[in-house]
Amino acid sequence: MRRRFLLVFLLAAYPLSAASGAVPRAAPESVGMSSERLGRIETWLQGMVADGQAAGFVTLVARRGKVVHHLATGKRGMSVNEAMPLDAIFDIASMTKPLTAVAALLLFEAGRITLDEPVAERLPEFKERMAPTDAGKLAPAEREMTVRHLFTHTSGVRDPRSRAETYAFPTMDAYMKDFARLPLQAQPGAKWIYGDSLDVLGYLVERVSKQRLDRFLQQRVLDPLGMTDTHYWPPAAKQRRRALLVVDGKDDPQRLSREPAAAAEAQTFIAGASGLHTTAADYWRFCQMLLNGGELDGKRLLGPRTVSLIAENHLEQGTPYAPGLGFGLGVAVVLDRAKTASPYSVGSYYWGGSQGTLFWIDPAEELIGVLMTQARPAGRLKLRQKFAALAYSAIID
Repeated sequence: MRRRFLLVFLLAAYPLSAASGAVPRAAPESVGMSSERLGRIETWLQGMVADGQAAGFVTLVARRGKVVHHLATGKRGMSVNEAMPLDAIFDIASMTKPLTAVAALLLFEAGRITLDEPVAERLPEFKERMAPTDAGKLAPAEREMTVRHLFTHTSGVRDPRSRAETYAFPTMDAYMKDFARLPLQAQPGAKWIYGDSLDVLGYLVERVSKQRLDRFLQQRVLDPLGMTDTHYWPPAAKQRRRALLVVDGKDDPQRLSREPAAAAEAQTFIAGASGLHTTAADYWRFCQMLLNGGELDGKRLLGPRTVSLIAENHLEQGTPYAPGLGFGLGVAVVLDRAKTASPYSVGSYYWGGSQGTLFWIDPAEELIGVLMTQARPAGRLKLRQKFAALAYSAIID
């Protein structure tokens, strides 16, 4: 009787409501997690806010399809006196990449592209690329760059310019015409080089679908998933919900360190590697679709076999990435728990963004974690490692 009363009390404390982000809440104990242990996440975040390491956070943990932790901590910015709203909108930077990967997989499932076809068949500007030889000189690339290379950051492409510099181009089309002239930094398939491959993949989605990437994503991913707060350029009506970017402890409310004012005004630069803004609740919907094998709320985006490809290691033999990790289709994949020094199960996959956002999906535990903040540099905070340790410690069955 006492156990039943406790469960009823906990369910009342976790209602389904618009104020909580319209996510299916549940008592942690109902899905094998501890309320008390999940409470450690709030203590940890409050400590970082009090120490001035970040202005604020929104965090979310879900298990077995139910959200058991959804919390806003701190303020919207260092210099503002506004509490961080639960539905705060964050620049997710490189967490755009998994959505671009899913967009490309929609074309893969439709028979419009294949993983091992040469990129130049779709994007002729990438024909006959120059690449470095063992002697350190440039020569025609020894092999074709493939679509799989774009998914896995092994295409050899790399732009030395900053994201702010690339935003100076009016459109991705204009940028790619310039970018395609740069020599490769490595032979295709030979080296993991992070960043710009997913810009090329997003551009390929545009060429094949004959739609701008943001429109393709809106129609084929965001609308079906009910991700109503996800935008490349958030509308004016939502600006008060944006978490301010904090750089070296100071607010950058106009985001000039990230994007030129002219780009923000034009709102025409749409990239595959970065640029989306969203809420923790919206990104959870994307993650839950993947954990469900490609379906959410009765709407199927991808088939389960395609989703399983995402979390396979697609790196060619001898291509190094990181201890215990492989790389799938747009995400890091856990191959050896001990070597990663993390509690993720083998087969889990994750990624993050340069402003401190991160997510993981653990199919074995049916566990999803999403953390949102806007702090740069974020690596020193060890957010992924600490958030995962706290969330996994709350699993009690």
